[in-house]
Amino acid sequence: MNHAIFVVKVIKNPVHLIYNDDQIIEIKVQFSVPQSNTSKNELTLVLWGDYRDNFLKYYKVRDYLIIEGIITLKGYKNEGNEGNEVRVIVKRLYPFLLV
Repeated sequence: MNHAIFVVKVIKNPVHLIYNDDQIIEIKVQFSVPQSNTSKNELTLVLWGDYRDNFLKYYKVRDYLIIEGIITLKGYKNEGNEGNEVRVIVKRLYPFLLV
């Protein structure tokens, strides 16, 4: 199972999507501390339902969050270039306060 918990920072405004009559948002985030210069630091959160509404109501760019969810990996290959888009389907969302 690809269940994970992360502390992330919101870096871009949400993108609104409609999928099968459900309204969802995708949010670009990055890890609070990168592991190394060569590691991928960004991922996309997918939220819908109450989590979508709460995010739009309470959070903004540069906020830190604790997210719990399921990791999905959408991969593609180009000539000489390989890339992966990491998405997390959010199951729980908590604010993370830095003092």
